[in-house]
Amino acid sequence: MLLLLACGCFAQQAAVKGSKVVRLRGSVLSVEDSDRIKIVADDGTAFSAVLLAVDAPDEKQDFFKKAKKRLAELVEGKDVTVLMRTDERGETFAVVYAGADDIGLKLIREGFAWFSPNRSGSLNASDREIYTRTEAAARTARSGLWDDKNPTAPWAFRGEKVEPAILETTSTEASAGNPTEIQKRSSPVPGRKYILGPRGGCYYLNDQGVKVYVKDKTLCQNP
Repeated sequence: MLLLLACGCFAQQAAVKGSKVVRLRGSVLSVEDSDRIKIVADDGTAFSAVLLAVDAPDEKQDFFKKAKKRLAELVEGKDVTVLMRTDERGETFAVVYAGADDIGLKLIREGFAWFSPNRSGSLNASDREIYTRTEAAARTARSGLWDDKNPTAPWAFRGEKVEPAILETTSTEASAGNPTEIQKRSSPVPGRKYILGPRGGCYYLNDQGVKVYVKDKTLCQNP
């Protein structure tokens, strides 16, 4: 079978209730887009995979060629492990690993792509936080496309109204007891309703109805 059921060690990576995770191995035949690759599985079956939670510049955007080239450098001709996920809407995306590297996350880290809220419905709170903070770090470092004066998200370029997911935490002074430890505090956004999930996660729904998790759970305790 092309899609092998993920073993127990991957079960925790299932994002939300009802989502499915399957695991397979193969090699990359080609890079079809800035965030989509063609893979041939070990049984010889070829298929395309869109990177989960990633949205890289579209073909007519300025940074498209650089993003596609970087993706090719990371995966072309390499053996990969793929975790296929189906979100609540039945859409399928993939986390692609080359060795220990999460390729989508690496593109975001290096400033070649955005974290995409509307392609991340199957991420759990922990993974969502990692992707969100990785993009924030790339922004701060002005890596890749973030060095442009006005980088335009692909969904905005396509005319889609998607609110980027942002963890609402701000850094304050380092604690006196540990100068390297940065304290975090959060403030609720006026008019935004925070929801405490059944498993204890705190989130709100963006304009597209996508759950956006926040690290500070006390936001769900504010009236």
